[in-house]
Amino acid sequence: MGTEFVKMLLDILKLAPRYLVALGIVAAFFIFSPESWLKNFGCSELAQHYRPYLFFIFVFTSVLFAVDRSISVVGWIRHKSIVSKIAQRRMERLHRLTENEKQILRFYIAKQSRSNVLRIDDGVVNGLAADGIIYRSANVRGGHMAFAHNISDDAWDYLHQNQALLHGSSNTYRSDAWTF
Repeated sequence: MGTEFVKMLLDILKLAPRYLVALGIVAAFFIFSPESWLKNFGCSELAQHYRPYLFFIFVFTSVLFAVDRSISVVGWIRHKSIVSKIAQRRMERLHRLTENEKQILRFYIAKQSRSNVLRIDDGVVNGLAADGIIYRSANVRGGHMAFAHNISDDAWDYLHQNQALLHGSSNTYRSDAWTF
């Protein structure tokens, strides 16, 4: 009997929190409802007889739900923190651009386009993509080994606010759209 109880308890722990909340609400109804309500529903004796078990179910489900929500909140905070750190690193990276990287990014700003066709066998392009500043947005070639690359939203916004970051030894921009 002991192993069956443990197995049943583990099965209950596997239930989604919404089911545990429903179970907790039912238990709370039996525990905290006025006696007149329980008599109207015909479950007054049930509530009196099983009150200790109902209280245990209520506390158990409340704790499990609180733990589940806490884990969700911590996960959400951790995710937001990671996203913020990545965005901050990306903005810091925009302050250390090489001239070749500036030429690629100038295209987006000069043409007011979020897309550029760039060669995927180019180390400069791959470096910007690895840093999350641009990303390959299509699997259809626009030329020999050239694919559409979009600029990330935060890099787009930041470069529009800080266009001086794109000033360099030239004022040219680069696109590989017609490279065959």
